[in-house]
This record gives sequence, structure tokens and C-alpha cells, in this order.
Amino acid sequence: MVAPYYTEVVPGVYEITWQDRDEGPPFIRGDRRRSYLFDLPDDVPTLVDTCVPTRARHLIDGIESTGVDPQRLIITHRHLDHAGAFDTVVDRFDVETWVPEQEPLVDADRLNVTTPADNLYGHEDRIGRFVAVHVGGHSPGSSALVDEKAGIAACGDVVSGSDRRGLPAGYLVHPPQSTNMYVSPADVVDAEENLVRLLDYDFEIALVHHGSNVFENASQKLERYVSFEPNYASDEPSLHRPSREGLPEGVLDDAF
Repeated sequence: MVAPYYTEVVPGVYEITWQDRDEGPPFIRGDRRRSYLFDLPDDVPTLVDTCVPTRARHLIDGIESTGVDPQRLIITHRHLDHAGAFDTVVDRFDVETWVPEQEPLVDADRLNVTTPADNLYGHEDRIGRFVAVHVGGHSPGSSALVDEKAGIAACGDVVSGSDRRGLPAGYLVHPPQSTNMYVSPADVVDAEENLVRLLDYDFEIALVHHGSNVFENASQKLERYVSFEPNYASDEPSLHRPSREGLPEGVLDDAF
């Protein structure tokens, strides 16, 4: 299909595709790019993330085609394909804006954003129906937004759909370093280990920006992914953690 187009993935939640796989600038071609617009009871219509600046018109056309005008904009992290059209969206819609406290956009490298955010949010802050969950690593402020009442997590880039890496769809994986040249190997480790923060929340649906969404048992699948052995997602020593500090002395003597 030719972007923009939208799909109402569940009642009141719109997936707005602003670039299809064979469209757009070469440096982000090959992946369907989208943002999410929530129009749920007891809250104002909320747009989660924007797009690269060159596709701003496509995003705005997609939003307008839903018939829902956003009143709030939440940025999950400052990367160009999520925050690049921040100024354009703010100029077009009368939105209250929220960005991670670690990533004030006007100070961000590689982003030509001039409009200060109305609000900075941190871990476990509530924004309308959403609870912000800070899962740093992919970027310093990278966050997910969980609406437990609806059973939905808007995951930003804290996870991707498993089919992005050639696996069967319907599961979640953490983002690889190869998707962001500006993070270190240590940041990639943090991006995986910090997923444990999402295990405190129950959600049936995980909405992602890369790969396919998960519509069944999303939080349970994520728990199995993160807790692939009992101690990995805890503070207990684990052979497979990057640091083996805390393992009993001599426990590895016969292992190698």
C-alpha cells in the first residue's frame, strides 16, 4: 500500500502508517513506519510519537483521515523516526506535549526541534490513562506507555516484533545495536536487562514501531523472553548475566 493509511487495530486505537516498506528516504527504507493515535474513554485523544521530518505531511494526513484530532503528544524517545516531526505536529494540532525527562528534545543531537515540551515525564509517572515505564538502553530516556485498563502497551522501541529479525511473528525481542549506531554494546545490554521493569504490568497487546504487533498474551510472552532462566531477571547471580559478580567462589572451576 501507499502511505499514509491507518488501521483501527482495536476499537479506539489507530495505527497510522506514514511510510511503507518501499517508500521514504533510503536510510530508513525497508521497514513499515508508523505512529499510534489513542481515542479511548476518560482521556483526551493521544498521539504516541511522530515521524522523520520528510514524512510529516504523510503523518498529518493519516491523522486527519481518522477524524480524531489529538490533544496530547507523547514521545517515547528522541530518535529521528519518533520525534523528528515534533514541531510540525505541535504547529498543526493544539497538543499538550510530553517527552522523557532524560531527553529534552530541544537539546538533542541530530534533531532540529525548537519547541520546548510542555512536560517532562519519568519512570512510573501517569499521563492520562498511561503509566510511563522507563526502559533505558536503546536511548537514555527510551520508555513504554502502559494502559492496564485497556490491556495495551505502546512500546516505542523498547521492544520490536520478532519478525523484524526473521522469526515468526507474535513475539517480542529487544532492539539490536545494529538499529542505532549511536549506542554502545553496554547500552544494548541495558536495553535488554531493563525490560524487567515491564514485568510489573499486565497487558494483552503490545504495539511496536518495528515488526508486527502482538495481540495475545503480550506481557506473558515478554516475561518468558526476559526470564529465560530463573535468576536472569532478578538481582540474583546468574551465569549468563554480563557480570558474574556474586557467583559462589569456585562455582565455575569445573565449567571450563
